Amino acid sequence: MNTLLHLPFSPWSERALWALDARQVPYRRRVYQPLLGEPELRLRLKRWRGNVSVPVLLTDDGAIGDSFDIARFADAHGTGPTLFPAGQEERIRRYNEASERALGAGRSLALTRMRTDRDALLEMVPRQLRGLGGAAAALARMGTDRTLRKYGSAGWGEQESRATVRAVLEELRQDLAAAPAARDGGPKTLLGSFSYADVTMAQALVFIAPPAREHVRIGRASRRVFADAALATEFADLVAWRDALYERWRGTPRRN
Repeated sequence: MNTLLHLPFSPWSERALWALDARQVPYRRRVYQPLLGEPELRLRLKRWRGNVSVPVLLTDDGAIGDSFDIARFADAHGTGPTLFPAGQEERIRRYNEASERALGAGRSLALTRMRTDRDALLEMVPRQLRGLGGAAAALARMGTDRTLRKYGSAGWGEQESRATVRAVLEELRQDLAAAPAARDGGPKTLLGSFSYADVTMAQALVFIAPPAREHVRIGRASRRVFADAALATEFADLVAWRDALYERWRGTPRRN
């Protein structure tokens, strides 16, 4: 059976999970352990240099190492709503690139806040290590700094990051305003019917206002540092759209 290596609190993993669930593709879930799991991940991906990250879907035909490609696999091997309607792949790819920009900037903002929040740092380490207190928080801070360096956002300023997020969300707002109303009274969709465009753009809001706990299982402190009250207020209409999209199209994800 297919196995998805993922991080429970990662919007990149959530994109893959949503696509697999929407298309009812059978798979098992395995939580990835950063650093400890990297040698196996490199072996699976046959990538000996450069960055490696999850989600990664292990299939009979090999490993798929990107949420967009995992969604394409789900569309080809499952049933349910078509995630990549005919003739729309390039448009969906552009939405995915916009989502990546917003997520990269949002991650920079969130992790910068996290590295000075002891409770959030402790939530990042395994439960059995949290009793170490300050030492565990220091270990988590090292991991946070490593992630910022890994993705090239250690030097990003707050103003630059917020401007990037805002630009993506303003375009999303314009596109949704131009999209037709849903026939069933549900939330609008970017292409006129539910697709991976909606999945990927919904994740652009994670570091502004995380979805409900049943969808993003993070602790209270992590949820606090992921959230950005000012941007959440400015784009409250998009947060509401995202939440309605989850309610209509996500349901309760499998826990296996």
